[in-house]
Order: sequence, then C-alpha cells, then structure tokens
Amino acid sequence: MIKIYFSSTLFILLTVLSIRSFAQNTSIAQSEEGGQYPAGINDAAHPCITPQQYELIEKQIAENIKLLKLDTRQRKTTSTLFSWPLQTSAGLIDCSYYYIGNYVDEDPTSPGVKDYNCGTVTYDGHRGTDICSAPYPFLKMDNNQVNVVAAAPGTIIQKSDGYFDKNCAMNTDTANYIIIQHADGSVALYWHMKKFSLTSKIAGQTVSLGEFLGVVGSSGSSTAPHLHFEVWSTSSSATLKDPWAGTCNSLGGATWWVAQKPYTEPAVIKAQVNSLPAILPGCDTTETPNEDSCFTAGATAKFYFFLRNETPGDTVRERIINPGGSTFASWTHNSTTSYLASYWYWNKVLPATTGIYTYETIYNGITCSKNFVVNCGALGMPTMTELSQVSVSPNPAGNTVYIDMEGMENGNYKISLKNTIGQIIISDIAAVVNNAVRKTLSIAALPNGIYFLAIESGKTRIVKKFIKQN
Repeated sequence: MIKIYFSSTLFILLTVLSIRSFAQNTSIAQSEEGGQYPAGINDAAHPCITPQQYELIEKQIAENIKLLKLDTRQRKTTSTLFSWPLQTSAGLIDCSYYYIGNYVDEDPTSPGVKDYNCGTVTYDGHRGTDICSAPYPFLKMDNNQVNVVAAAPGTIIQKSDGYFDKNCAMNTDTANYIIIQHADGSVALYWHMKKFSLTSKIAGQTVSLGEFLGVVGSSGSSTAPHLHFEVWSTSSSATLKDPWAGTCNSLGGATWWVAQKPYTEPAVIKAQVNSLPAILPGCDTTETPNEDSCFTAGATAKFYFFLRNETPGDTVRERIINPGGSTFASWTHNSTTSYLASYWYWNKVLPATTGIYTYETIYNGITCSKNFVVNCGALGMPTMTELSQVSVSPNPAGNTVYIDMEGMENGNYKISLKNTIGQIIISDIAAVVNNAVRKTLSIAALPNGIYFLAIESGKTRIVKKFIKQN
C-alpha cells in the first residue's frame, strides 16, 4: 500500500554506495515478541449503552421529533444503504486504521452470544457494531486522525457533546453522540465520540452522505476509542436491526451496506521501525509509538507490524529491501492464535551501508511498507537539533505539514524546507506572537521522500526531519 520513494538522482547515488551490501541476506540476529494488542473492548460487563440510557434516549428523540414535526413512520418508498461511517484525516498514511471489536448479538438467550455470521465476535446483549481505532487509538484520538462521518444522508434528531471522552470502564457517564433519521424512517446511532469534536449542526438540520460528524473517542461507557454504530428501523430502540447480511442474521435479513465488508479482513494495519520499544500503556494513557526513520549503520532496530484479524495458519512475509531493490534480509511470522488485533516485532541488525531502505510486510496478499535511512549524515543530511517547543506534524506527512512553535521568543523566524541534498524547496516566514504560532505548509506538489525544515532567527536554529508519503 505504501511504496518505495526516492528520486532518480538519489537512486544512482545510493546504488553506488550500497552495491557491496546486497549479499548481506542471512547473517541477521532476530527475536520475536508481541501478541494481542492491549486495547480494551466493551463486553457484557461494560455495555456501550445501558438499558437506562436507551430509555432516556427514546424520550429525548420523541421530544425532538415532536418539536421538529418530523414523520416517525417507517416508509417503504426508499431503502437506506450505508457507506462506511469512518474516514481518516488528511496526513494519516498508515496502511489501515481500524478493526471490528464487536458485532450485534443475535442470540436472545443469556449468556449466549452469536453474531450475524454465526461466530462469537460480540458480547451478550450488544446492539451495534464496534469499530475500533488501531493501532495507538488514544494517540489517534488526541490528534483527530479518525473521523466519524454520516453513513447515509438524513436529519439530526438528537445530539450530545461536551462530556468526558477517555473512559475506560462501564459507568453512567453520558456519551458524545449523534442520532440521525433517514428518509425511510430508519435511525442510526453514532456513539462514543470525542469531547467538543462534533459538528456544529443541531437537531433538525440535515447532513449529507460522508459529512463530518465528529472524532472517534471513548466517551460514555467505553473501554477504548471506538465508534458504536447502531441501526433501528424506526425511532424506537425496540426496532433494532443488524445491518450485516449473514446466515445468523435474524434482525435485518438483507445487507444495509452499499458494499458489505467481509466478516474478517486479515491485513497489516501499520508497519514501523524503532530504536526504542513502542509504549502501549493501555486505557487511558496516550501511546508512544517511538517510530523512527534514521538509524546508525550496524545498529539494532525493532521492526514492528500491527495486524487486523490474525488467523491461525496464516503467514506474514517480511523483508528489508536494499536501496537498489534487492533483499537484504527476509523472515516470516507464522500465526498460531486468532486475534482481532495483534502486534509483533523483531530485533534486527541493520545494514552497514548508507542508504534509504524499505521494511516490507505482506499479509493476505496486501503489502504494507515503511522507509528508513541508514546513516543520514553520510547522505549530507543536516544534524538535528531537537527542541521540545517546536514540532512538525504529522510525520510521516501527506499533502500538508504543520509547524507548531510554543514558548518561543516573539519575532519573525525564517523557515526553509530542504531536500536530502540541501536544496531549498520552500522559503517562508513564521511570525511568533504571544510566544506561539502554527504555520501550515502545502507539500502536495513534492515527491515522496525525506525532507528537513530549518527554522532560524538571529539567536536560534532548529532543524526538524520528516518524511512525505502518499
């Protein structure tokens, strides 16, 4: 999904520098660590919506519908079909960003559970589809990277915002949510969103297909950031529908999706390379990926991948690709356990030759890659001066990069965007007022690769490195 990026000039240089390393394919130290991704998923003891909350919701909806003079009857003249209710924000370039933690429970007995496909990816009494952000769900939430969008056009009939959004257990807290009624009288609930992230539209206003509704969060009764998406055929919770067509669906029959996704989607969600281990503290602390892109020759790095729907008997193929396209090292991960979300990493000794390399993973026929550099300084890249008051995000970046400067002296700062051979591509000025400023640079026209931002004044020079990948 992510490809290899560098210019033809740099390719020729690196080919010459790296030709002696191409035979280094076998002498690689390795160890494997990982397992289930440590993210909470709601369960019968932690339901997304309690019976008392359903009762309150119905009362609020009834009041709003009366005030708005909306028709509550289920109509047969149209039939609602849903598109996917999540989208990533600009700049997030992970190979994917979600997994499904729970489907609707089709088993009316307790404690029995059964999803639409006759499996057990649900919990007793669950009434919706839980779509979980991954990996690093709290980091994605903090940076507004996974958005909730309208799966179908309709009218907002209830909205709740302003409530705590980093819950980790069942409680009676109110969630941030939006409820939308469609042209056929059916209703969709979008639950657990981030505080103050919801659209400014109010009950009675309409939304179009794909319109922004909010950011995935962990408000209300929630154990980690996810969207609880629930469907009723009318404005009553007694008319619950399961939008997924399958053998064991007794609550809807035909699919409600424009294009129904498969029951499982085995894939690599993200690949990354680290000097230090990723920090996965669990709810409700923001994760620290410790992802890096520049390493010392011959050092040991950690090669991570994060999986969705890991399946026993499957194999993930991995390799480090030399600058010229040959294989420096290759290995495999053989799955022995089912996981909805999992992660694995290996410690590998890096090549001794300077260049831009690629870490490639292939799972279920899908490729996910990450570029990294061995010996940035040897390629003429400037030495980095890290200063906590200046940050460049996202990194890797897509079409836009943001420069945030806080706690700086007021004044004008010269900004120079340079490539790896020191050419200045963009020059600009950032005016710091009240000791802070956010500067936005458009990099849509630039080729993928490694870039450096030099931020200078008479007293200060800061250099920040980032990668552009589309």
